[in-house]
Amino acid sequence: MYYNLGDGYYSQRLKEQQWERGKELFDRREYAAAVALFRRAATDGLSRAESYLGYCHSHGLGVERNLFEALRWYRWKERYAAWIAKDVAAIRAEIEERGLIDSREPVTFTDAEFGEIRVTFSANADYPQVRFNAGYIGVTLHTSEPYDLAVAAICKALVNADWRRQKSDYGRIDENFQLDYPLFKLRIERGSGAKYSYRCEGDRYTIITPQSVNFDLVSTREYIIVYGVKLLRKAAEEYLPKRIAEISKQTGLYYSKCRVEHLRKYNGFYHCKSAMVMLDYRLMKSSAEFVDVVILHELVHSLCKNHDKKFYDTLLHYGTERAVAVDKGSIGYNGSSDL
Repeated sequence: MYYNLGDGYYSQRLKEQQWERGKELFDRREYAAAVALFRRAATDGLSRAESYLGYCHSHGLGVERNLFEALRWYRWKERYAAWIAKDVAAIRAEIEERGLIDSREPVTFTDAEFGEIRVTFSANADYPQVRFNAGYIGVTLHTSEPYDLAVAAICKALVNADWRRQKSDYGRIDENFQLDYPLFKLRIERGSGAKYSYRCEGDRYTIITPQSVNFDLVSTREYIIVYGVKLLRKAAEEYLPKRIAEISKQTGLYYSKCRVEHLRKYNGFYHCKSAMVMLDYRLMKSSAEFVDVVILHELVHSLCKNHDKKFYDTLLHYGTERAVAVDKGSIGYNGSSDL
């Protein structure tokens, strides 16, 4: 075909033309012709075409309704299509057996590996919402969405759980679990009650699970991870504001208030107009020295807005050469995961 002979520009342009023409046909409800164009563009890797092709397969528009084919084309399914096939098949079979394909009634599934999965519908759900709760995975869909998207949302929850399990480096979560960061330590203890709770002793937090907890379920593991993140954030909200107040008093550097947030790209942020300092709660995973350097860095912004020579000279004035080295990244913490 032409786009295999031309250069990259013409190849990309042809894919976009196929997509644009397919979208026009789709809007006119000429679905069969639209699917043909979407497939050409999707085969060449155009993400928008892949998403629309998946949508057409999941709704049976211009092509036979096929959930497995739909999942294969959805962008967030590419690497996991084979892994979720067995789970889709089991859930799909149960939906058909219950006669709930076009239903909007709340449904509960039970999976041997993932535990209880509850699907509900809401007019306020703009997109599939997935939550890990104590003992079950909750999925909420908009009332106008077809039930197949409930299956897709469930699969996405399972995929995310599996991805986090593979990504994590803290191994199996059970009574022997230990997490030791310099400023935050976490343990797990099986309790005698029916609900989750926690105990705090200094920088050591203990999650107390229900007596009947099953650590083999992914829903249990994911909920404990979420619970642990909440405790990590709680510890940060107690430690970081106190520490910045101490450093501000020692140096005389001004700030108006401190907020502990989830900063995706930065350890800290100084708002020049309001003099507010925001600190990432995941700093609790690093050393006390590194936390002090981050705080000092943000406070120095009260005098120097830009990271120029004047800024680092000021940082050296209030800190040490080691603090400057840590700040420039030659020494320090480079974490990004939630827990």
